[in-house]
Amino acid sequence: MLFDDIEADAQIEGSDQPAFFEDLCLDQIIGAVIARKRSYDLAPYFHAPLCDVGTIAFRQEIFADLERPEVHELATGFAEQELVARYRSECRTMRENDGAFAHYHHARGFLNAVVAYCDAVERLLDGLDTMGVRARGLLGLRDYLRGYIDGEAFCSLRDDARSLDDELNHVRYSFLLKGPRITVGPYDEQPDYSVQVSATFDRFRQTAGTSDPGFRDWDTFAAIGVLHLVAKVYPDLFKRLDAFWTRQAEYLDHTVAVFDRELQFFLSYLDYIAPLREAGLQFSYPRMSVEDKSEQALSTFDLALAAQLVGGDASVVCNDVRVDGSERILVITGPNNGGKTTLARAIGQLHYLARLGCPIPGRETRLFLCDRIFTRFERREDITTLSGKLQDELNRLRAALQMATSNSLFIFNEMFNSTTAQDGLLLSRQILASISELDALCVCVTFLDELATLDEKTASMVSTVDPQDPAVRTYKLVRRPADGRAYARALAEKYGLTYGQLIGVDRP
Repeated sequence: MLFDDIEADAQIEGSDQPAFFEDLCLDQIIGAVIARKRSYDLAPYFHAPLCDVGTIAFRQEIFADLERPEVHELATGFAEQELVARYRSECRTMRENDGAFAHYHHARGFLNAVVAYCDAVERLLDGLDTMGVRARGLLGLRDYLRGYIDGEAFCSLRDDARSLDDELNHVRYSFLLKGPRITVGPYDEQPDYSVQVSATFDRFRQTAGTSDPGFRDWDTFAAIGVLHLVAKVYPDLFKRLDAFWTRQAEYLDHTVAVFDRELQFFLSYLDYIAPLREAGLQFSYPRMSVEDKSEQALSTFDLALAAQLVGGDASVVCNDVRVDGSERILVITGPNNGGKTTLARAIGQLHYLARLGCPIPGRETRLFLCDRIFTRFERREDITTLSGKLQDELNRLRAALQMATSNSLFIFNEMFNSTTAQDGLLLSRQILASISELDALCVCVTFLDELATLDEKTASMVSTVDPQDPAVRTYKLVRRPADGRAYARALAEKYGLTYGQLIGVDRP
């Protein structure tokens, strides 16, 4: 389900969280995605981005099929059976309670798990056969299940389990309680007094519930030892139940178990974005390229922020992002708190989630398949490095440039704001010039307008304000030349802080 090459699956176990996750708020996104599926240990799947367009398309096909309501219902129904967790629980319980007083209670639970497993696998194949799935991963699973279900091992498991289950369901016995003594024997058409007993004591019932005293429930049987006595009345049948456990203790098929876990990768992400879609936000499957570095994402947004805002009073502002032709460096300028950093984070999220094969925020999306993502966001000074903040930033940037290739992506947020504007401009120009020479992609949020015209590979985006009130942010960013000084002038005029206003020549 995750790879068109089955050998690749084993390589991702133990994958660590990438270093840039916190900067891009991907730690929040992935943490929320896997929160309700902790028993499946999905983190390694989300920490191992793909490196080829073919496998990304392979996953996109599965996501697209699972977005169809009928296929999603089929997959969710299978996942809710928790077949692997149930298998492990029942097998562990049987081993730990072998020979114990409640042994047959647990043996019955094991049989129930096997019956549920066989039913779930057959329903899954029937759904895959009738729903016209198109994804290669689901078609491959369908073909595998056909062979597995027709195989001798599964047929024997299913037939034995259902036969034994049917016989146990038809066990009838007589139950005699006299003082502290319980007697269980074969049923011989004796009258059933349970209805009369229940009716007699119904008048004393203080809470609503069934009138059945519960003697047919296996938990009650085990608690009072009746099941233990029933087994003595039908020794041959319960010996077969023992033999079934011994023979089928390893009934879970490895491929079915792998599918059960990998399916959670797709369903957990779709569950996470479902409320955002219901709120009208758009997602799409990007067209990925390893050659064309022109990119586009219309109506895109920061996924982490949107997840916080949806359901509240605030609305999610979407933006269009485009890098054309020879453009490689997108410089984002504008007033503070205008959405610049949010957009930069969103672009980083787009590239990473696209490499997982996931649907990403926006429409009409096309992206370059970057090999690595490097981020540099504002952080507190680390005194353990025994170097200043500027030196630490330079060291990190130097290390990133040494590891980067022409296929890498850089996300910078306010570089060198710990030094003077003149020095920051000089250093920023050198860093961006190195990236330009490398021909890598870069998003740079800065207050230095001069960087927006670095060279022919540079494109400019500007966060806008309300034309009627420059102090009000629209959080919309547009492609146009940097004009931060105009914002400063507008703000100064609003608050009466221009030179002319201060000396009394101009009026606010």
